[in-house]
Amino acid sequence: MRERGWEELLPGLFRFQDTCNVYVLRRGEEGLAVDFGGGAWLKALPGIGVRSIRRVLLTHAHRDQCAGLAKRETWPFEVHVPAQDLRFCRAEGLSEFWRTYQSGGCPANYAAPRLPLPCLKGGVGEAQDLLWGESRLCAIPTPGHTRGALTYLTVWAGKSVAFCGDAAHEGGTLHQPYHLEWDHWTAEGALAAWYGLERLGACRIDLLCPSHGAPVRDRPRRCVRLAQRRVMALVRAKGSVCAGEQDRWLATAPTACGARRVLPDLYHFGGNSYLLAGDSGEGFVVDPTLPTVEGVAGLMDEVGVRRIAAATATHYHRDHSDGLGWLRDRCGAAVWLHPWVAAPILDRDRDDVPWLPAASVIPDRLLPETGAFRWNRYRFQVRPFPGQTWWHCAFQTEVAGQRVLFSGDNFQPPSRWNGTGGFCSFNGSRFAGGFSQSAQTVIEIVPDLICNGHGCIYQYRERHYRRILRWSEQAERAVRDLCPSGAYLTDYDCRAMTWTPFRSGVRPGGPVSLQLRIRNHRRRAVSVAAVAVLPEGWTAAPGRRRGSVPAGAVRGFSFEIRTPEGAEEGRYVIAADVEADGTPVGEAAAALVDVEG
Repeated sequence: MRERGWEELLPGLFRFQDTCNVYVLRRGEEGLAVDFGGGAWLKALPGIGVRSIRRVLLTHAHRDQCAGLAKRETWPFEVHVPAQDLRFCRAEGLSEFWRTYQSGGCPANYAAPRLPLPCLKGGVGEAQDLLWGESRLCAIPTPGHTRGALTYLTVWAGKSVAFCGDAAHEGGTLHQPYHLEWDHWTAEGALAAWYGLERLGACRIDLLCPSHGAPVRDRPRRCVRLAQRRVMALVRAKGSVCAGEQDRWLATAPTACGARRVLPDLYHFGGNSYLLAGDSGEGFVVDPTLPTVEGVAGLMDEVGVRRIAAATATHYHRDHSDGLGWLRDRCGAAVWLHPWVAAPILDRDRDDVPWLPAASVIPDRLLPETGAFRWNRYRFQVRPFPGQTWWHCAFQTEVAGQRVLFSGDNFQPPSRWNGTGGFCSFNGSRFAGGFSQSAQTVIEIVPDLICNGHGCIYQYRERHYRRILRWSEQAERAVRDLCPSGAYLTDYDCRAMTWTPFRSGVRPGGPVSLQLRIRNHRRRAVSVAAVAVLPEGWTAAPGRRRGSVPAGAVRGFSFEIRTPEGAEEGRYVIAADVEADGTPVGEAAAALVDVEG
């Protein structure tokens, strides 16, 4: 570990580089801290003449800001938390957060505390002032990393100082900008961050003190305004992927059972599903979802399909895949999946990804990653189709003389959801290697008809997809410009450090085998040290893992976790305390372990 110490920024204002920047204001022998990190700074307080801390103010409720607080049940100081973040710090709200984790899309907090925090004084609200001696710290909402994130503005040694958390970073960038993605497709979080920076940028700032990176002394308001402009570029990137393009919806015909006839022998039914009728009374279903997949029975009767022979999905999201098991159990259908689509749902507990089906899906057949397969009289071309999510594919075949592309949720008609299913890091979205690659695939296929999810059926036009290619370049640039490191996936990949499996079940006294997987997006090797952070009484072997992760590579560090015989039933959260090149990252990855009787 690198030797760490205090840096005096102004008389009586100090910075310590913990898992985040911890700032201490000193008055006499008493101090007030902004953020807590892992708590290593406490032992160094005598070096700046501080004998006691009176208050700790958290800018937002992330593990790197506050994990060290959970190491003790009591502290000799008050802890103040943004009011909207209190639910992540109190036992009841935090328990509910982790209990319902993976029940939907993007989590409400990408780095929520592992344990509730002690000594909470209460929530700090908008426009609330905290008084400490003669000093007044004014709370300014700067949401983004969390909905409740605050900046604390004070005048110290005659200078206006803004403790801005992760609202801004030196160079007009943002630490880990994926935290602004509050859902998988809208710009809600980025817009909130923009407005917070608008309010902050209107204030007099002589010294900007962010949670990560160096404090900004030189024109700090310019730094805030630059970050604001770049956040607005992200907002626009989350808008239309094909601005100005005209809708080209296909007119479909209703059937008696409520489905829609797309072409002879091709029908859309339910929310996302398609039925392709073949010879000998056989049918093939694409993207079955519960509960509307049950409507396939009436459609089968109406169009003369006696048996569903096979079913598949364009991507793993539950609204496209959770009906696969029903078709297999009720109709005897074989489940055929593209390898990329199968990967997250072969074992739904393995990965921390959004919109998982309730149960794992084991395919009866894995399709080629790129190539052809045949069903009945139809010959399909299949290939990876990353975009809205990485784990996505597309199928192309000919129906009634029309080239039809089943392409899931990547590219919708221009008026539907801005023409896309959206992008976010948590969904595994990529640009040059994702949206651009898939849009180019469509251009090369030259389909007549696009059959997408959510009833979006439209005619292909090359100009539409050329606009998507231009949008993808602009969107990647918007994300890159916000990333401090220059290697954008280093900052934008929310799974750069993750546990596998993400969720495990174990009986009291039983073992759990986990692997910490670290992906290095840099162009040089990174030296890593990792410790499993466990509930009281649990043990890990080995206690610490060290190693080097080569440039552009992924390396796993295995741990054998042992639960105590008397462990109570319930859900427990473990973490990995990581150092990278000697710099503390903190509890950079979390995993769930359910102790079951």
